Amino acid sequence: MKKTIISLGLALMLMLVGTSAQAAEDTTNPVDQFTGKIWQETSANGKAAFLFGIESAVTVEYFVNSKLTEKAAKDGKRPVYTLSPFEKGWMKAFKGVSRNEIIRMVDSWYASNPKGLDKPVLAVIWYELIVPRLAAQK
Repeated sequence: MKKTIISLGLALMLMLVGTSAQAAEDTTNPVDQFTGKIWQETSANGKAAFLFGIESAVTVEYFVNSKLTEKAAKDGKRPVYTLSPFEKGWMKAFKGVSRNEIIRMVDSWYASNPKGLDKPVLAVIWYELIVPRLAAQK
């Protein structure tokens, strides 16, 4: 179920972004298609829609996880934690950070790393934004 929800969220994100950006070369992984080159060509609304899709998927997973944890507690069982490292990292690293601030961070990374325009946006978000922010919080 978790993979289905994440897949649906990613599909929604890519669909929303696709309406305002040109499609990249055909590859087998649509997430890899959304690179910095396309990010730069995407409108502010498209970028916000992409991030909204990620946030929606994380929120759904958090909600499902909290319900499973509540049920386990009521049944006297050990709590079930199903949030992925990405979901946990997103929630912790971007707590109190607006969508527009995340857009600026991604824009800034690509502007500072023009040779990285072929890097997928989700890789930039994870490796260049979330992971360093989590390390700084320790």
